[in-house]
Amino acid sequence: MRPHTPAVGAEQDLARVVVELERELSDAHRREAATAQVLKALSRSTLNLQEVLDSLIESAVQLTGAEQGLIIRQDGEVYRTAAMCGVSREFMEVAKQNPVPPGRQSATGRAVLERRIVHIHDVLCDAEYTWVGRDAAGVRTILAVPMLRGDIVVGVIGCGRREVRPFTAKQIELIQTFADQAVIAIENRRLFEAEQASKRELQESLEYQTATGDVLNVISRSPSQLQPVVDTIVQTAKRLCSAERATMWRWQEGKFDLLAHTIIDPALATYLRNNPIRSDRASLAGRAVFEGRTMHVPDLQADPELRRQDQVTIGRIRTLLTVPLLRKGEPIGVLSLSKSEVLPFSNKQIDLVTTFADQAVIAIENARLFEEVQARTSELAKTVEDLEIASQHKSQFVANMSHELRTPLAAILGYAELMQEGFYEPQGPKSLDALTRIRSNGKHLLGLINTVLDIAKIESGQFTLNMAEYAIEGVVETVRSATESLAQNKRLTLNTEVAKSLPIGLGDEQRLTQVLLNLVGNAIKFTDSGEVRVTAKAVNGHFAVSVMDTGPGIPEQEQKGIFEQFHQVDSSLTKAKGGTGLGLAIAKRIVEMHGGRIWVESSPGKGATFRMELPTRTEFRKSAT
Repeated sequence: MRPHTPAVGAEQDLARVVVELERELSDAHRREAATAQVLKALSRSTLNLQEVLDSLIESAVQLTGAEQGLIIRQDGEVYRTAAMCGVSREFMEVAKQNPVPPGRQSATGRAVLERRIVHIHDVLCDAEYTWVGRDAAGVRTILAVPMLRGDIVVGVIGCGRREVRPFTAKQIELIQTFADQAVIAIENRRLFEAEQASKRELQESLEYQTATGDVLNVISRSPSQLQPVVDTIVQTAKRLCSAERATMWRWQEGKFDLLAHTIIDPALATYLRNNPIRSDRASLAGRAVFEGRTMHVPDLQADPELRRQDQVTIGRIRTLLTVPLLRKGEPIGVLSLSKSEVLPFSNKQIDLVTTFADQAVIAIENARLFEEVQARTSELAKTVEDLEIASQHKSQFVANMSHELRTPLAAILGYAELMQEGFYEPQGPKSLDALTRIRSNGKHLLGLINTVLDIAKIESGQFTLNMAEYAIEGVVETVRSATESLAQNKRLTLNTEVAKSLPIGLGDEQRLTQVLLNLVGNAIKFTDSGEVRVTAKAVNGHFAVSVMDTGPGIPEQEQKGIFEQFHQVDSSLTKAKGGTGLGLAIAKRIVEMHGGRIWVESSPGKGATFRMELPTRTEFRKSAT
């Protein structure tokens, strides 16, 4: 045997170094390949999160020399298995049936509880490790790495070995990297789902608003025709709520009559017409009527009080939603939607059906009022007195319809404002522009409805004054503040001249403000250059108020009828400037109710001056009649 020389020892050391470097290089290549595979899956995490988690745990087991691997995800208060590698069928069943809570009885529970890496070298030497799946797992060494999003543990990556062989620092570092990548994948998927849900919610809201507008459009086109409206409502409700059937029943004279339906089966439609739903608590419609509230039963057959098993069998109804049609708190019918499977309606769908029920009430009430107007008009049309009574009923009809139209319109404006302010989610420029137009047109329509309502109240004798002391200076200042921006937009000068030490007035300050606001608004609207001047003073127990402009003026032949309803001086000019011809008629009634008078002084090309005289202390007047 040759003696061991330093040269031979150096060669052996060099060989060991080369082997070690080759092993490290091989490990690096394996890690690089596994990382590339994980990153490739990570790029598709928004579409297939499970693929990412499966790839991560397989790579973790392969690169760390583990024999088993699990990814556990948060599910409320516990953590459930989301991906597995190398586990037995027995352990798979145990893991699925026993979610892990935070606690020291398991490595995963400790990682969640303490928000740190847990490394148990030998579970048989750990007295606290008592998890029910220990024997089925058959591992001795366990590594559990928490998946942290901020301070929240969204999951845990666990690896195990059947022999006592702790993981190295490099292996632990590698698992930590995989845990970070799993968090990224989960967060990407969560954000993607949130974005999709937000888009669906926005699309759903737009569909609901469009549907509500369509029904209102039908009501406005056919205020006296009930059937087109209720047919549109049941068809739209069925479509937007994914129902299989929609029916509307009218409650009158103590019984239900089928008013509209979407039933395709002629036999079922005939059956329902010949056998109306019961008018007691044995039917959901009966409950809705007697209790005056929405009734939603996810599984009709599971309700012991609903005894109408004949209809359940014929119609195969399982889920049923019934919303009462209420007029001033009194039921006049119900709107019902049904499904043949147990699939409850969402809260948004219930809200939408409630809106449709309100619109159905408007349609039914409009038709009823129109029928009453027609009947009374035909009976009383022979004399002037009869015609006046018919006119009052017409005005009442218009007033009621205006009131009913304002409710859904206000809801539309409210939703549009919430969406514009980002209540549901931030909106893009195009959406904000569309919402601005919706609100602008809606406010314009609301103003028109309010104007028509005032005229209707005047004609029906319901237009009253709320008498109180007021300062005419305050009225002028309120109007100036409200219209100053309008004048500035047209580069007009808006001047006010109010005499000092004016007496305190007695009258309806809000209505007088409405009059002056109309006069100043018209002056600004029809004046393209120059100024608008408002003056107020007291003369012989009266307030003398005038509004002067430098507009085109009003021909003498038009001045006599300018305060009549729907009178417009020049139709072409009015179309360009906008207006309904009702504002001055309302202003004249309000001034006259205060015991005053209003008139205009003008000539073409020299502007116009509207003047009004009001008693400083108005005697109480109940209405415009």
